[in-house]
Amino acid sequence: MELPFFLSYLMAAAALEVKTSPSPVVGLVHNPVVLHCNFTVQESVRKEDMALKWAVKTVSGEERAVFLFDGNHTAGYRHGPLVNVELLPHGIASLTLSDVTLRDEGIYTCTVLVTPQYGNGKIQLKVRAQPAVLLSPQSLLAAAEGEKTFTCNVHDFYPQAINISWMVRKQGSLRETPLSSDICTGAPSSRGRDGLFAVLSRVTQMVSEADNGSLYICEVQHESLGKPLRRNTTLLVTIPKSYHRDTGFIVGVATSCIILTGLCSIFLTIFYQTRLAKAEPQVSSIIQPDLIPINEKIRLMCNINGFRPKTIQVKWYRRNPHRMVLASDHAKEDAALCEAGEDVTGMAKQPLEANGRFYSISSCLSYTPTIKDDRAEFECNIQHSTLKNPIRRTTIIHVTARPASHYIFSSPQVPIQGDKLILICVVEKFYPKDITLDWFRNGQPVEEVTQFGPFPCESDFYSIWSQTEFILTRDDEGAIYTCRIKHSSFGNVEELSYEINLQGTPPEVLWITPDPTVPVAGEELRLSCRINNFSPSVIRVNWFQDGKPLHVGVCHSVSVVGANGLHSMWSLLRVTPAQGAGNTVFTCKVEHDALSGCVERVYTLQMPG
Repeated sequence: MELPFFLSYLMAAAALEVKTSPSPVVGLVHNPVVLHCNFTVQESVRKEDMALKWAVKTVSGEERAVFLFDGNHTAGYRHGPLVNVELLPHGIASLTLSDVTLRDEGIYTCTVLVTPQYGNGKIQLKVRAQPAVLLSPQSLLAAAEGEKTFTCNVHDFYPQAINISWMVRKQGSLRETPLSSDICTGAPSSRGRDGLFAVLSRVTQMVSEADNGSLYICEVQHESLGKPLRRNTTLLVTIPKSYHRDTGFIVGVATSCIILTGLCSIFLTIFYQTRLAKAEPQVSSIIQPDLIPINEKIRLMCNINGFRPKTIQVKWYRRNPHRMVLASDHAKEDAALCEAGEDVTGMAKQPLEANGRFYSISSCLSYTPTIKDDRAEFECNIQHSTLKNPIRRTTIIHVTARPASHYIFSSPQVPIQGDKLILICVVEKFYPKDITLDWFRNGQPVEEVTQFGPFPCESDFYSIWSQTEFILTRDDEGAIYTCRIKHSSFGNVEELSYEINLQGTPPEVLWITPDPTVPVAGEELRLSCRINNFSPSVIRVNWFQDGKPLHVGVCHSVSVVGANGLHSMWSLLRVTPAQGAGNTVFTCKVEHDALSGCVERVYTLQMPG
């Protein structure tokens, strides 16, 4: 059985001490990060006698190479500078990742070979994105009394966990008072192809003249921040002109009041008890999230303010969307609206609070919609002793389902100049049905496109695929085709790209592994060399002993095509070492059209004693 990469050296050679950065290392999105890897070398070691491999296992479980150096050639599988191989003889193999993305997060392994010593080290890279915060309105001009809403838009952060709190500081005071009611904060949702999150938080307050100059503060706490991030806005309250009458007028009114006090006292008492003792509730519209993904909890908020007495009934109802669809005329629609629907009040939290001489309720309904809730109507129903008829506020929700998968594949998998290439963009299991797929070549629209779907699949979801086909020419080398997807579940657009490669993919040549690991004179020794991920399939592999070609004992496997469309194979050399054959050098030489030269792997025979 073939041994894994470097396993023979781990078993037969002395261990090489490799030191890496303290783990985990935290990198910020769109910023560079350096993963340090150092090892001890002798002064006489040449760069050509060394090898290095950086690989990563991502949080999704994907394993991929990042950088390879075989003593003569380098291969980078990521844009930007990676490793300065000139520093390897000094024991420095640090990896630089420029413009970090969420895809870079994972466990990195630095594997170093200084013949015949071997060692590796692991580093965990955590990627974080600091939130941007926008508080609106920036300054709020309000009447003397009324209901005012502030919105805190927090976006472009990662990971998802975040804490948003609200505070108010009165003018002339240094004390900040936390706000705990009339707050509705949505669940963070992923927007855009970069995988970053966004969330909205709103607070609604009853304000009066006493609130003039108050500072409302939105504070955001997130793992990526060294300290909480704050945004604030100042409330400016206008004072009605009736409050600024001149002194003479006030004196006149006071004098008149004194004269009429006796006559009016009984009337004012009766008027207060019958009129002023009660106040109708002021009810806001229902506040809902901008994006409503299925199977994720949402919050619907209705603010009821400024009422008296405090006894009040707030009910929530849900109506199925089909009730509205079945209404064929206005009379049926009105009848449907009056239906009570399903009582979902038990899912709401609505604490009663006293605000001076009045009362208020911030009713927040928590609900987890399914695909059946698309276009469902929710009603907040308020009954109070000051109302002849209940106050109703309604809203209709539109749910979305992010595609289960979206990707580009080609037919054939390996492009060939002069042949037809078909690029296919697939988007699977999304909702609602409305979607747009557009193709671009190097940023310019592609006109020759065929689309199939959207068509139903699996419990009311939809799928679609779009393709463009053309004959490959030399001018297509390096061209980038982009499939741009517009769907309401993204909140923006998603882009998938495919770069045409007519030059082929150079092979990844692994190190020679012996079986048995400790050779024995007079017994067969099998030396195997694994060659992975190359295209096209034509490749030349030759073996040498002390620089002389070998033809006997050489066996090559048939190349196998992987899921990525690239070929892999192995080459085996069978030899029987004689007594005293130590230090014999065996070389596996690989030639391929995608290589600028050749790649060689060397094994030096080490005999016991």
